[in-house]
Amino acid sequence: MRSAILIAASVTAVLAIHIGFVGPDGAPDPVRSSPVPLSDKGAAPVAFAAPGGAAGESGPRASAMARRASAAATLAANGPQMLREGRLQDWWRSGRTQCAALGIDDCKRWLLDAIAAWPDSRAAATASRAIERLPAVEEAQARLVQGMDTPLSQRLQRLSALREATMGREEAQAWFGRQKAQVGFTAAVNEFAAGEAAGMSLAARLARVEDLRGQHYGAFYEGLRAAEGPMGQYRIELGLARLDTSDAQAADQLRDRLRARHFPPERAQEIAQLEQRSERQQAQRSAYADELAALQRQYPNADDQDYLARLGQLRQKHFH
Repeated sequence: MRSAILIAASVTAVLAIHIGFVGPDGAPDPVRSSPVPLSDKGAAPVAFAAPGGAAGESGPRASAMARRASAAATLAANGPQMLREGRLQDWWRSGRTQCAALGIDDCKRWLLDAIAAWPDSRAAATASRAIERLPAVEEAQARLVQGMDTPLSQRLQRLSALREATMGREEAQAWFGRQKAQVGFTAAVNEFAAGEAAGMSLAARLARVEDLRGQHYGAFYEGLRAAEGPMGQYRIELGLARLDTSDAQAADQLRDRLRARHFPPERAQEIAQLEQRSERQQAQRSAYADELAALQRQYPNADDQDYLARLGQLRQKHFH
């Protein structure tokens, strides 16, 4: 049976594929690429302090200023590299977290000052433009309507084009580049598994997946390859190998072999337990959906008291 391969990836990439998409009901998906606000209205600007604090100051205030200065210096140092890795949004979120820990009120100002201190002035200018244009990107994404029946690769292509048109190509690459590479690879592997993979040997399928990594990961190859980890590689190989499996017993044996290949014994046992639990939950949801559909056919009127009573019993049966 052909099925999509679910790749274990970072949360940000998984969320990225839903931005601006809609389900069957036509309602926009509320997920956004950057859930953190870019401004804190009414907050006073915060300037960077020298490592030792202001002249003549000592005690807790000087210590707090020193911590802020240290954090700012780290953000200024690693920012250009993260931008080149297409991870500017990760840099921004990390900075927001540090703002909260340091008690900084005007986080946007503090982070923009950190960007101004980047040793790479061109990277700093790109980052500033990306952050300035991000609200416009989010507004445009909220208006983008895409059906979930459209292939993921096409949805990603349209979303990426919108981001580049609104934010700028260089800026979109800095903010969304790693995400785009990761989701593009996921889409390509799923489409491959659902199509031509069936006529190939497992070795040839895995070789094709490696080709797709090179094609979609590009400059992000090393980091994204490492981010897959053993779990991601296990799930890819499992999904491709199951194309040749026709019964449940053979599928169980396949999972056992692949878990033993990709994980040490203790971790393999943990994963087996997780998979068994997931299968039980899926079976429970499927059984509930089937019984609910039968109940709704029997009681077309959703306000019928007998229907509501039976519905309560059904939910109690499956979920309590």
